[in-house]
Amino acid sequence: MNIARRLTAITLAGTLAAGLAACGGSSGGDEDSVTIGLLQPMSGAASGYGEETQAGFKFVVDKINREGGIKSMGGAKIKIDLADTASEPGQAATEARRLMGKEGVAMVSGTLLTNEMAAVSPVADQYQVPVLALFAAGSDSEYLYSLGSPYEEGYAGTMVEFIKYLNEELDAGLETAVLSSSNYEAGQAVDKALRPRLDSAGLDVVGSVPLDQDTTDFGPAVSKLRSLDADVVTGVAIQKDGIQLHQARAAAGMDTLFVGSASGYADAGVFENLGEAARDVLVKNTFGMTTFAESAESGATKILIEEAKAANIKVPLGQNFVSGAQAARVVQQTLENAKSSEPADLLEALRGVSFEADSDDLYLLKADGLKFSEKRFPSDLQNLMIQWNADGSQDVVWPEDFASRLPKLP
Repeated sequence: MNIARRLTAITLAGTLAAGLAACGGSSGGDEDSVTIGLLQPMSGAASGYGEETQAGFKFVVDKINREGGIKSMGGAKIKIDLADTASEPGQAATEARRLMGKEGVAMVSGTLLTNEMAAVSPVADQYQVPVLALFAAGSDSEYLYSLGSPYEEGYAGTMVEFIKYLNEELDAGLETAVLSSSNYEAGQAVDKALRPRLDSAGLDVVGSVPLDQDTTDFGPAVSKLRSLDADVVTGVAIQKDGIQLHQARAAAGMDTLFVGSASGYADAGVFENLGEAARDVLVKNTFGMTTFAESAESGATKILIEEAKAANIKVPLGQNFVSGAQAARVVQQTLENAKSSEPADLLEALRGVSFEADSDDLYLLKADGLKFSEKRFPSDLQNLMIQWNADGSQDVVWPEDFASRLPKLP
């Protein structure tokens, strides 16, 4: 080949490489796509989270692709590289390395519960790839953002403020409390944050009963809870533990008030997987913290749920599904604003994500819209407290601005 032809070939190769980079070719995609890695617990103890959030994420990504893809990148389609963490931190780290290193994905998202997040954080630091977690809290990595709530202000703060509301506005007479959370990093952190807040609210913490994730029999835990004879039990529970806890409560005839958070208290899948007696427990003496409830849904969320029902989505359409859908919209906006699939550009764009309160793409109930604070959490930490109805629906009972009815005390 002569010099002129060689120079022409080099120029064409450079032009092609630049085009691929702009459309995501350097991030695990082909010339008209950009690949996002998804770390999901599709099996194992947290599979309920994975199945539901994955359905929400994919549903919205498919909609984005049908409607023209990422317009600032020439209509590039979003491709998903799904990795099963098997609900194990070690597996989450291994798959994160594969996605970021071998596959070269542009960014990573996924359920990422706290123990998985802790394992993935150093991998994100190593590869400098932005990660969007749906629920996790507590990471120090500058690359890891979360749609969830911090342990103190989000989880503990919401539950204690609600308990104070029950006492001050409804004369509930709650004076003693027992802490009872799923026994993993997030549960331990929330219990630690609950103690001083309950004390400040005038409640005496008389004990703690961790929920062992390695057992399927919560009868002994419920027996200990009953023996402590507290006015209220409070804490967080993953979906599997919540189902087993409520079943054991029903079997023991325990009618103590429970104020809890996370999927074990508020997810549609919990109600669906309980027998009639355990559902009765949820309706009569349980309040759950959530980020989504149909009785307080926005117009955008109502449309999302209606479209999902019309598409016959085979998972419960609760907060997990909605959180997955919201993550997809955050990824979309990040890509649009970055106009690039380069991780450094995406990290900068992720910092600047902004959805106004009336946005058609905002599914989580955020009165101030969705933006990230310096701590990489949503700046609006508003959470809802719900109470179940006998038909499986939920009413928001607090905060009062979003409530569809007053709480019913046992």
